[in-house]
Amino acid sequence: MKVSVEKLPTSEAVLNVDVTWDEMQKASDKAYRKLVKQVDIQGFRRGKAPRTVLERRVGKEYIYQEGLDDLISEAYSNALKENDLTPISQPKLDAPVFEMGQDYHFSLTVPVITPVELADYKSMHFDREEVTVSSEEVEEELKGFQNRLSDWETVERPVEYDDRIKADLKLTSGEQQISDLKDNTFEITQERHGLFSGMDEHIVGMKTGESKSFTTTIPEDYSNEKLAGKEANYDLTVLSVESKQEPALDDDFAKKVSDDQFDNMEDLRKAISDNILERKKRSATEELRDKALKEVIEKSTFVIHPTLIDQEVDEMEHQFGHMLEQQHLNMNQYLNMVKKSREEYRQELRADAEERVKRQLVLEQIANDEQIMVDPGEIEALFNAYEQIGQPLPKTEEQIRALMLSYRREKTLTRLIELTTDPDPDAESEEAAEEDAAIANAEAAVLASETEATEDDAEESATATTLSGDQKTETVE
Repeated sequence: MKVSVEKLPTSEAVLNVDVTWDEMQKASDKAYRKLVKQVDIQGFRRGKAPRTVLERRVGKEYIYQEGLDDLISEAYSNALKENDLTPISQPKLDAPVFEMGQDYHFSLTVPVITPVELADYKSMHFDREEVTVSSEEVEEELKGFQNRLSDWETVERPVEYDDRIKADLKLTSGEQQISDLKDNTFEITQERHGLFSGMDEHIVGMKTGESKSFTTTIPEDYSNEKLAGKEANYDLTVLSVESKQEPALDDDFAKKVSDDQFDNMEDLRKAISDNILERKKRSATEELRDKALKEVIEKSTFVIHPTLIDQEVDEMEHQFGHMLEQQHLNMNQYLNMVKKSREEYRQELRADAEERVKRQLVLEQIANDEQIMVDPGEIEALFNAYEQIGQPLPKTEEQIRALMLSYRREKTLTRLIELTTDPDPDAESEEAAEEDAAIANAEAAVLASETEATEDDAEESATATTLSGDQKTETVE
């Protein structure tokens, strides 16, 4: 067979194949030997019927067509390998009806992944952020520990900010009842947002047993458009008032917070400072990696077939569907809530899907250029790491592939930073941080593989969280 491959600027490849009649006859001979073993013909053992008999049974053209189908599959498979083509979807076949005794021509058009024309990433340079920890940050974290260990004590005085109360609360807007809460507990704060915004200032100064009616305005940006900007009418009775009793920041506190790991506040503050520093270093590293990759993407040239973006949209939609299921919703319910059609929702995903495709293509191309590989020992180490943290993974082929892909991308990002930044002054610590990040991202890939999804999307996650909050109008927030 004579096969020529034409790569189109539309990220497609056209395979033109010419087959001689002699090759057609040889292919039909192979097809006969295959078919004769599959067809029962009276008077002959299976596989022993002469070709002429089989032709009378199934048709001469049928045997030739079977041979032609095999030639098409063979030509397609060989052309992909020989021309290093990665198909995105099934090819479109243009195969006219063949004529006996005549040479034959057919063509295949297939969407393919077009390699990225990478920017000169080795000439790029990015500065590392200097990370420090202030005493205020340490004290703020200590305050969080202190709050969690605080006790609440009933007091006989008017309500103040930062108190906790129990109350009966009925909330209406016009003729619509929004909430009717009984014996509900919540803290009084100066920074309340959402449906009950503006309520707290009316409660401050009330006493146990006191009732009060008052009016506020629901914020204009409240997620429920039917309530946003409307008057909210409250009928509230305070049932009890409690004051927060915070523990002293002393050595006993240090022992309790650390489960006796630290004997005094000085050691506890040092440990907290070290933890904050490590978190900030990891965050700075992630930001640096993201910044470097974004610049490479922006300065690279892509030819992306729409099918590749469609497939990524499918993954994102499928993934979001799983997130909705966790909140006992389905996609149709969500679309009804946000007043969008499926087509509108998918169209909104396309920009993010395209960016995700570009990210994957760039990382793949850099990995190829830098000859970054993942060996079996590294994958085994990842499986062992999961086992050590109590999350053993079955070693299925799908999960192994997901781990390898994720870890290779992590190694590629690490290599990109090595090439585009100055040496890290805290390399040993940073190496540990990057290893942890790699494991975390590999875990995400495995979880995505288990649910037939790729990665979780931050914007969709935020949307899902908002949905959850919108449904809980019976809880004071």
